[in-house]
Amino acid sequence: MATLDEAYHLDRAHLVNRIGSSEQTTKISKVLFERRETSFNSLAALPSNVQAIEAALMFSAGYNPFVALIGPSGWGKSHLLSAVSSRLSHELATSHERYSVSDYLASLPRADVNGPLLLDDVQDALGKSRLKMSLRLNLERRVRCGKPTIVAFTSPKPSRALRAFLPFPREWTIATMGAAEPAERVLLLHQMSIAEGLLLSPRLSKVIADQMHGNGRTLSGALKRLRLSGTNWLDPSATLRAFGLLDPFFADNGIWDLKHKILKIADSCKEQFPAISSTDLALYTLLHEAGLSEVSVARAAGIEPADAYLRAASFKLHAEEMESIRSHIRQFVDQVVDSLARD
Repeated sequence: MATLDEAYHLDRAHLVNRIGSSEQTTKISKVLFERRETSFNSLAALPSNVQAIEAALMFSAGYNPFVALIGPSGWGKSHLLSAVSSRLSHELATSHERYSVSDYLASLPRADVNGPLLLDDVQDALGKSRLKMSLRLNLERRVRCGKPTIVAFTSPKPSRALRAFLPFPREWTIATMGAAEPAERVLLLHQMSIAEGLLLSPRLSKVIADQMHGNGRTLSGALKRLRLSGTNWLDPSATLRAFGLLDPFFADNGIWDLKHKILKIADSCKEQFPAISSTDLALYTLLHEAGLSEVSVARAAGIEPADAYLRAASFKLHAEEMESIRSHIRQFVDQVVDSLARD
């Protein structure tokens, strides 16, 4: 597997040329609704999903006629089915739609085509006796007739019940698509950021991969939030601003608290910056560098919101007048980003 630095530098020059040196902002409608290419090239092959990608490739090439993809929600099963659909449509010059199991069963017999069937969210039918029986009968007919079929189940891992549900189980290739580990998430984030046209610093990618809970959809949502505010997140100041923008995405991580971390780091830097107030430095950094709200920052510092605002504003005025304070701010921001990446 590529290292963090290798992942970061891969295609970086291409992105720099696309993005340019100026910061760009994007309309929310474009970020949320633009359609992106879905293909095998847009998938990040990781140890946790390579088995499923290989099985899907073999299916689309006609070598594995019956494939079941199994894995937890949000880690790319639907994306993989869409990649199969795109490849089949391109090579066979006919549309091959990815069906949800509910739409497929509601559209029978019209939906039961002779060509390949791509069926998603199969688990939704397993808890309903009538739908389960109807689906199994149709899958059994397809296997008997040799009609290629690929199905996706949301489940932590293959179970005996899922295997028993598949008709003629020896005919099926069962492939797992697991949740990405933190080291894999770095590579996944790299590929996702390329698709979004973003430049992420290695330390930003590492913190997101290590500290942000959730699944692939969570990571996608975080990157879209960043893209609404800009495309270049490389230097320490931009990285810290990204942490502020993404702070809500870390809400379910009990050990992540950006406000208390910065206040603590500032307190430990008193001797390094003796000429300035460490608390004021922290308040300025939280409000003007990370962009957090006055109320949340004041609560963390144990002061009134008005006091937090005034102290940060006064510190900002002094920084605008004195290069030495601006230098302290740059050093402190870099220390904060480095500390967050090492946690």
